[in-house]
Amino acid sequence: MKKPGTRFFITLGLVSMLASTLFAAMLFGVIPDRLSAERAGRTAIAEALAASTSVFIEQGDLARIQATLSFVVDRNPALLSSGLRTKDGKLVSSTKDHATKWTPIAGGLSTDSQLQVPIHASRGKWGTLELRFEPLGPPGVMGLFLDPRMQMIGFVVACCFSAFYFYLGRVLRALDPSRAVPTRVRNALDTMAEGLLVIDTKGFVVLANHALCEVVGQAETEISGKPVTALPFLDGDGRPIAEGAHPWSVALQTRETQRNVRLRLTDRHGALRTFLVNCSPVLGAGNRPGGILMSLDDVTELEDKEIALRIAKDQAEAANRAKSEFLANMSHEIRTPMNAVLGFTELLRRGYHRDDSQMRRHLDTIHRSGKHLLDLINDILDLAKVESGHMELERVPCPAHRVVREVTDVLGIRAAEKGLSLEVTIGTPVPETIVTDPVRLRQIVTNLVGNAIKFTPEGKVRVHVSLDSASPSPMFVVAVRDSGIGIPKDRQDAIFEPFVQAEESTTRQFGGTGLGLTISRRFARGLGGDITVASHPGKGSVFTLKIATGALDGIRLLEPDEAGGNDTSVATDRDARWVFPPKSVLVVDDGDSNRELVRIVLEGAGLTVSEAANGQQALDAAFAQTFDVILMDMHMPVMDGYEATARLRGADYPAPVYAMTADAMKGFEVRLAEVGCAGFVTKPIDVDELLAKLAKVLGGRREIPTELKNPTPEPLALTGGNTDAEKPLLKSRLHDHPKLKVVAQSFARQLPGRRAAIEAAWTNRDLDALAALGHWLKGSGGTAGFDDFTAPAKSLEQLAKQGNLNELAAVVEELLDLADRVVGPVDAIPEESKA
Repeated sequence: MKKPGTRFFITLGLVSMLASTLFAAMLFGVIPDRLSAERAGRTAIAEALAASTSVFIEQGDLARIQATLSFVVDRNPALLSSGLRTKDGKLVSSTKDHATKWTPIAGGLSTDSQLQVPIHASRGKWGTLELRFEPLGPPGVMGLFLDPRMQMIGFVVACCFSAFYFYLGRVLRALDPSRAVPTRVRNALDTMAEGLLVIDTKGFVVLANHALCEVVGQAETEISGKPVTALPFLDGDGRPIAEGAHPWSVALQTRETQRNVRLRLTDRHGALRTFLVNCSPVLGAGNRPGGILMSLDDVTELEDKEIALRIAKDQAEAANRAKSEFLANMSHEIRTPMNAVLGFTELLRRGYHRDDSQMRRHLDTIHRSGKHLLDLINDILDLAKVESGHMELERVPCPAHRVVREVTDVLGIRAAEKGLSLEVTIGTPVPETIVTDPVRLRQIVTNLVGNAIKFTPEGKVRVHVSLDSASPSPMFVVAVRDSGIGIPKDRQDAIFEPFVQAEESTTRQFGGTGLGLTISRRFARGLGGDITVASHPGKGSVFTLKIATGALDGIRLLEPDEAGGNDTSVATDRDARWVFPPKSVLVVDDGDSNRELVRIVLEGAGLTVSEAANGQQALDAAFAQTFDVILMDMHMPVMDGYEATARLRGADYPAPVYAMTADAMKGFEVRLAEVGCAGFVTKPIDVDELLAKLAKVLGGRREIPTELKNPTPEPLALTGGNTDAEKPLLKSRLHDHPKLKVVAQSFARQLPGRRAAIEAAWTNRDLDALAALGHWLKGSGGTAGFDDFTAPAKSLEQLAKQGNLNELAAVVEELLDLADRVVGPVDAIPEESKA
């Protein structure tokens, strides 16, 4: 709906003033009032009748009174009836059914339609003369509208509104300042892309061109004649402009052009746009300014591009700083393990080792350093995949609680080496399986628990597993709590950014790329959850992982005791051996050491291995002999693996081809599938992964050695006190594990001292010391594979806290007996300790 124009409002104001004047004239009686005249006439009739009636009453002539009333009623159509009533209320004379139509008047006051006049005789008041007239007009608002004076005012207002509106239209057209500009000039100004305003010396708009009207969303007639300050101008920073500081005001005062003043103006869509404004004074006679010509050049897009360029520059500088910091960190991180690899390799090459035990330790150092280098590279590749959006996550059923347990079993060695307690608790029933990516879940938990161990100099690390059913969708929760160095509150968000650690000294002291938490959080979010942290410097941290479980309909919930039981299958599985039927494999790689490594692994599993150094040799060997599987490197001289595989597939060669590639970026899988590869393994080669994939096509299987399936608790080196021959010796479930048995040996070496401490604390009735010793035994015994300690150690801690001396005696005796029967693996003790 179009808004009324200026002419309408001016006309409305004039008519309102006219109507107000007529109302005032009516109130003051300047305008004749017909109703008042009628009221006066009715009053005169009543007074005349009252006078004549009084005379006739003195004469006692009631007949003359009746005749007079009838005559007057007949002669006055507005007089409907009349009556004469004595002072005691008796009606002695009436006309035209007056008795039934007369309405008694409250208080005796007359109205326009009913008049009462008192009649007096010589003896005083005799009675009342009653006259009933037609109403002067309808009551209420309708009577007001039918009042002749109101009708006259309405007629005058209607006529004057039309006349004024027409007259003002002519006057305003004659006075329109915009018409001072010739039409051809206006048309030329309207074709310009920049906005233009012509302002007079008082700051009113004389002309606005089409471009400016389009910006503000107003017609020219709405802008012209108004103050230019009515347009919502702001300064270059988006703030209101002070009075007198507008560029047009300055141009009028100084008589100088104001150039390239940056102003902002809200457009018709509500967006803030930026203009470069030029205000030029238009000089008239006597070199006096007669107005201002103001041009507005829209530079919003240029300003946006300028801001974008500035932001891009800042981001590039920040990225460059991050890259420099990353390279500095990586220089240290890569050189440290590389120094160990090259240094200990050189020692072995020169024969600088005393015996096989020392050589084994050197090889273990080289292997750990190599694994560390591989972890660094994998972190960088994972981050690149995540940031490019190429990281793909699986969604398969997996026992998440078992994944957590497996991680803590492996990292228990690192915790034990630092003298830390690593505990796992399950606080609620947990699903037997959830739908997630087990590989990424393992990677996240490994990172969180590994960090907790790394940044905890002493104390313990606790891993708490639970199911959060209160969320809109169920969440699997892993909370990792440590008693380590903690993180300042202002750095807790930064640690999730790439290459960032809590303090600059952290990298130098603890090492690391600063990528682990970044990747872990992005994995967690990709799995429908997140990672949060709560920490206090010096008191430790709690990292909480939540991931979506998927639908749990039909999934069995395991009670904490059932889900948290120790599982020996992981340790046993690592000692399994691969066994293959007699099958032939062609290994194609241009690296001699790579071919040798794969050949040793495959021949150890019972396979027959042939070798080729490039794709052409592979084709020659394949067409000369039919192999059961071909392992093909993709990047080789003479002919690469892609071309060789494509030719084999083109010739319908029956054996599957598995790629061996160091290319781990997105897209390589597609290219491998296009040339016909059945699958791939990445370099460095993971032996178990390679054998597992070959087992699917060659019929291989894993066998657990008989001595590991049914271990017998044979007495080895007794590390406790004297053992009761009638009771079985206690042997850790990690006793024969090639790597984890060091944890059992560490526990066994500490146990005699702890046993003596328990005995002394009981003798002194030191309940606090007993509770602390019970807590240590509960966690460390289970971690080391001596599960017999878990239940009595838990009872020792609880009973000591309760002060229950009666039951404590039996528990202390049981624990001392268990400690006397512990045996530890002898071969895990370093040579120096045996001496």
